[in-house]
Amino acid sequence: MKIVIDHDNCRHGGAFADRCLAATILNPKGHERYCTAQVTDDGQDALTVVLIEGSRAYTLVLRDLAEREAVASAGWPAFLS
Repeated sequence: MKIVIDHDNCRHGGAFADRCLAATILNPKGHERYCTAQVTDDGQDALTVVLIEGSRAYTLVLRDLAEREAVASAGWPAFLS
């Protein structure tokens, strides 16, 4: 599954945006997505998350639950490393 999250067009910010990002990463099929621009079933077991922030797009491929939990806990800074 591939999810594109566009923070530039999100009406929420701060702690709510962080919790929403974490919930989307941990439960991509069952979370109400406020900032999600696109969801694609790409047939992959891994979850690909593209985070658009400013003029840049950051992509992470999360292969298992441990990786999803780590990124959900770290929040958007995980996309910068």
